[in-house]
Amino acid sequence: MAFKLFKNGDELYESSKELIKRGEFAKAREYLIKSIDKDGGVDDVAAVQVALIDLSGRLTNASAYQNLLTSLNKLTSAKEVEFGLDVIDVEDMKTECELTVRKIQLLSSGGSGNALVEKGKALQELAADYQSRIGGKSLIAISLFKKDTSITGNTEFYNLMAVAYESMADGCVFDDPRQAAEYQQIAAGYRQQNGQSTDENMRRVQEYSRTCTCWMCGRIAIGEGIHFYSAPAEVSPSLEDKASSAAASRADSQHIYICRACYTAISNRSDEISRAYYQQTMQHMQAMEARLQAEIAALQTQIAFARMGR
Repeated sequence: MAFKLFKNGDELYESSKELIKRGEFAKAREYLIKSIDKDGGVDDVAAVQVALIDLSGRLTNASAYQNLLTSLNKLTSAKEVEFGLDVIDVEDMKTECELTVRKIQLLSSGGSGNALVEKGKALQELAADYQSRIGGKSLIAISLFKKDTSITGNTEFYNLMAVAYESMADGCVFDDPRQAAEYQQIAAGYRQQNGQSTDENMRRVQEYSRTCTCWMCGRIAIGEGIHFYSAPAEVSPSLEDKASSAAASRADSQHIYICRACYTAISNRSDEISRAYYQQTMQHMQAMEARLQAEIAALQTQIAFARMGR
């Protein structure tokens, strides 16, 4: 009886299909690569399957989606690709890859001010694309590898719209806290439609909308945590201004409100004083160390002379 020690390309390709069905992706990938090298199966489809396996553990990696998109674009005639027990529509997967690459890149981008406002606008465009191009269909990659069919183009739309308005709020809050509060309110609406918590959005709405009169300079400031801060202080009943809610201390009578200008001025001056004391202390320590080193050197000299006199 003859034993076949080596599989040809077609056999490797067929074996890889069974391995994918069993979830043995690492071994399936090895077989697919060998199959491609031996011209087995369908090379361009095998390349897509390799890219899908590579994506399975990197669902938040833009390069993994881009590599899959590149492989899909090289398909010559296949409109569907088998992956285990699933059949993937090529055009749908291309769309998902393209949108996901944009999403990952946008969400990972930083910046401040107007850059965040522009980021928000770009996220709105992306959200609209998810809704119009994928709609109610489940995202393929999440369905394949997370077995979660609840993430659709529509849920991505609501989520990205919320993130977009939150980004715009972050971008304009320093210049216009009231506008930022409005953006956070809109974001909360989208999160609510997506079944998500709106607690953080509403907390920011309240903070950005809050107004105070600075206890130091008397200026009106809008936006707690942005243009004014709460500072610990002992507020006696006679100091409380009950006629003005804006100037009133907090309910526990243990805090006052200070505008950003006064707060930073106090903080900066405090830092200057602290640095001066630190430098003064270091100078004293260095002088003390020098005296101790001199005394140690003198003592060592005396000991040396004493030994020589024996």
